[in-house]
Amino acid sequence: MRTITKLTGACLAGSLIAGLGSAAPVQAESPEAFYKSARMEMYIGYSAGGGYDRYGRTVARHMGKYLPGNPSFTPRNYTGAGGMRLANALYNTFDQDGSVIGIIGRQVPLEDLTGNPKVKFKANKFHWLGSANQEYSVCAFWHKSPIKTTDDLFTKVPIVGGTGAGSGTDTQAMMLNNLIGTRLRLITGYPGGADINLAMEKGEVHGRCAWSWSSVTSTRGKWLKEKKVIFPLQIARKSHPDLIHVPLVGKFIKNEKDRKALDVVLAGLVMGRPFAVGPGVPADRVKVLRKAFMQALKDPKLLAEAKKGRLPIDPVSGEEVQELLTGLYALPKEIIDHAGNAISNKNNINITQAKLSVSNYSGKITKLQRGGRRVSWKGNGKKGKLRVSGSKTKITIGGKGAKRSKLKVGMSCDFRVLGAQSAMNIDCK
Repeated sequence: MRTITKLTGACLAGSLIAGLGSAAPVQAESPEAFYKSARMEMYIGYSAGGGYDRYGRTVARHMGKYLPGNPSFTPRNYTGAGGMRLANALYNTFDQDGSVIGIIGRQVPLEDLTGNPKVKFKANKFHWLGSANQEYSVCAFWHKSPIKTTDDLFTKVPIVGGTGAGSGTDTQAMMLNNLIGTRLRLITGYPGGADINLAMEKGEVHGRCAWSWSSVTSTRGKWLKEKKVIFPLQIARKSHPDLIHVPLVGKFIKNEKDRKALDVVLAGLVMGRPFAVGPGVPADRVKVLRKAFMQALKDPKLLAEAKKGRLPIDPVSGEEVQELLTGLYALPKEIIDHAGNAISNKNNINITQAKLSVSNYSGKITKLQRGGRRVSWKGNGKKGKLRVSGSKTKITIGGKGAKRSKLKVGMSCDFRVLGAQSAMNIDCK
């Protein structure tokens, strides 16, 4: 992988101790000269198919036309720890030359502020390019689950899915129990939102919290139309126009200290879908990237694509995100500590690890992307999209082992799938 500095464990530990953002110095070169020959990469901290993935890939398709030389972007999913793995790598080990951009979970920047020991970054030291959207978050529950009303969050034991420590799905579940007294139980460790959605359908969990309304509308519009999900709570500072009837979390706050802590937690919603580069990227390249990012979000083709895909675009500039984080880092320690406790205290929540289910499907391949890394299939009244690993997915064609590049549209195959989208076996005739 071109953008990851190859370090031994000892060297990596030494680099983190030596200082934050310690990648090798960038050679002096003008942004114009650099971007004319740059190979740009867009890293996405979550699995394929979810909201972050769709925003990351949409921006990647259009941003290059506003950079000198019009370089193309290669999108890459870099999952783990609810987006924390990407943030740590972007800060410490990825190239600091301005060729590597990451879309990070909006709650991840607050993890250092609130004392998460797994953090290896300072959120206010990233160079933020901006956000594609300001977000509104909801709790959503499957229509067949026992959770039907807002009161059920307090009187029953709703089971919600999460993607890992530090992710919004996990921290907001803890926050709701700690600040307003809900009785959520958390099953965490799902690779991404698509996997939680499958768990909802199968009854493994009742629902999920910290689900962006933009993701709901863009990835599960059919669920909305068919009334497959119920929304008992908004986790936002103000109501979304589509959700006026859904109570805001602030309604259930009982004192001023809790309210200020809630404000800290909800600050991530302003960052919505934040994009950043590492702290070592030269200022002149950051300036060019920020300009290109905002221009891309005004591009008529991007806006048309986003509208078709139901991806709301409501940009926040890099300077605004930077200013927001500067203000948060200046808050009194007492408030920050209370907010940190709200999103990390596990005393009031039962947390267990997800056991991903394995499913078997049969159908024909209908689409191939990225050299077979993404496979769409359809058959027996069902359809799906799969992530295909070069090392973890066993592929056979006509009874013989094969590489994913040998897969062809129209092949009839049996698919063995872990979770929602991770292909374990593909056996084609």
